[in-house]
Amino acid sequence: MSSLNHYRKKIDSIDKKIVALLKSRFEVAKQISNFKKSSKIRIADKKRELEVLSGIKKYSKSHWRFLTIIFKKIIDYSKKLQK
Repeated sequence: MSSLNHYRKKIDSIDKKIVALLKSRFEVAKQISNFKKSSKIRIADKKRELEVLSGIKKYSKSHWRFLTIIFKKIIDYSKKLQK
């Protein structure tokens, strides 16, 4: 059972990093929002969204379908933060 706890602690550590990275991403999304507003650029950018999703597919290999779903949610939330 102690090895199970070891793995769970690893998962907890990874989850903490994921949350920190997402918080950083959302902060940058807010900064992008300020730039777009001052430059009168539309919030939605389908071309950029497709670039991001293409990168996810390229870097994730076997998990790309699942990760694409997650990143679509992240992109949607980022757009909400920019409004």
